Amino acid sequence: MTRKISAEMREQAREAFLAYLRDRRIKNTSQRRAVLDAVLDFSDHFETEQVLYLLRERAARVGKATLYRTLPLLVDCGILKQVRFDVKQAYYEYAFEEDPHDHMVCRRCGRITEFASDELLDLGRQIAKRHHFHVISHRLQLSGLCWECSIACPVAMAPLPRIDEPAPKRTQAKHGRSD
Repeated sequence: MTRKISAEMREQAREAFLAYLRDRRIKNTSQRRAVLDAVLDFSDHFETEQVLYLLRERAARVGKATLYRTLPLLVDCGILKQVRFDVKQAYYEYAFEEDPHDHMVCRRCGRITEFASDELLDLGRQIAKRHHFHVISHRLQLSGLCWECSIACPVAMAPLPRIDEPAPKRTQAKHGRSD
């Protein structure tokens, strides 16, 4: 989801990060502020190396180690959210005062589609209540093929079950085998 962060939200994020650093007695350095300003300029998911490239483009004197130490601080204070779409790479996205959302990732082309679902949030609350669990956050990622890739991939064109049909019965595994 491409988004533009307003000047007001940028300022609120800066104030939240400053308070976070102050509460933990961590120095508020010009390098950390440069990292924050850089990540607030991304409108979509981004990788650490993209931030480093942007900082170098701006001639900001921020080392790679400082960047790698600052990103977890931004995650911990709620400005960023770390997401993983594959096993190799961590991505980040802006999370400060954002509504919760989840992701669908195409395994063929890598397209990332964000979606929000009130039904999913309600289901999570019901499950948490049933188990006497207090939810702080959730993460859901659906993996499959986007529409374009499913058309291009003949294997993916197998008929999908209709939504109004009951799901096929699942057999219980006994001793590690399915009967």
